[in-house]
Amino acid sequence: MQGEDDLRGLAKIMAFMRAVSIIIVLMHLYWFCYGFFLEHSWTLELVNKILANFNRTAGLFEHTLYTKIFALVLLALSCLGTKGVKNEKITWGKIYMVLSPLTGSTW
Repeated sequence: MQGEDDLRGLAKIMAFMRAVSIIIVLMHLYWFCYGFFLEHSWTLELVNKILANFNRTAGLFEHTLYTKIFALVLLALSCLGTKGVKNEKITWGKIYMVLSPLTGSTW
């Protein structure tokens, strides 16, 4: 019984980490593509102030790479905490093949 509760709690934490990484990516898009959002009148002064204060205190938007790395780390940690399928046929070789820009495969 205790093990099931622990697994449920871990699953909630992992889902929260995934949600935070998605929110960070959305904040990244809003911050660095602000001209596009302004052109379409999709900006809010409250969001601008929140992101400006967040940038001032954390410095997350000082460079475009910082937010991407932070979101990627959170996403990787959330993937590490979830259990996968036992008989999965995914190998490191297949992962490297997909990630390699030399494969030339199209999605």
